[in-house]
Amino acid sequence: MSFIKEIWAEKRKRGIGRFLLIDGILIMGGPFAVVMQVLGVFLLREEGQSIGEYFTATRTWVTFLLHGTLFGLIMGFVNWYRNEKAFAASENGGT
Repeated sequence: MSFIKEIWAEKRKRGIGRFLLIDGILIMGGPFAVVMQVLGVFLLREEGQSIGEYFTATRTWVTFLLHGTLFGLIMGFVNWYRNEKAFAASENGGT
């Protein structure tokens, strides 16, 4: 479990929706989207397009939101179920 048992109990009580929003999208998805945008400047920018033009393009911001949201939700679900499994095991006397 990536959280102390008491902290996970509190996060669990608040629900999966809040966990996915805060710990998933904002904490994990946000930094991932920023890194992907920086890589995108070098890999996805069209020939002759300036960095300013790249960052003002609609496609750039749509991909930014998709990267952050999708990655954050997927990793949030993975962490939620991993922590739930570890929490249940610790409640049942496991490690």
